[in-house]
Amino acid sequence: MNRHASRRTTLTLPASSLDLAEGIARKRHVNLSTVVGEALQRGLREEVQALRKETILQSYRKAFTGFSPEELLLLDGIVAEPHPTKRTPKTRTRK
Repeated sequence: MNRHASRRTTLTLPASSLDLAEGIARKRHVNLSTVVGEALQRGLREEVQALRKETILQSYRKAFTGFSPEELLLLDGIVAEPHPTKRTPKTRTRK
């Protein structure tokens, strides 16, 4: 049994969302609570993922604060210019 089964909670939903959920429930031949519960679960999972991504991004920014743009390119392994010691092949022209 659900650990919150003895607790009664009132939930207010926008009428348009409730209408959509009722239509889905009718088409799927399930009760309204099933549709609302599944939609809420999906939305909460997406919210958790978004928060996790934001946390990772903040950590990345914090870790790399203070590096110059050139230093960041080096850290990323991006070469913006040809290597100065590497010779470019010369083209030969025939006379």
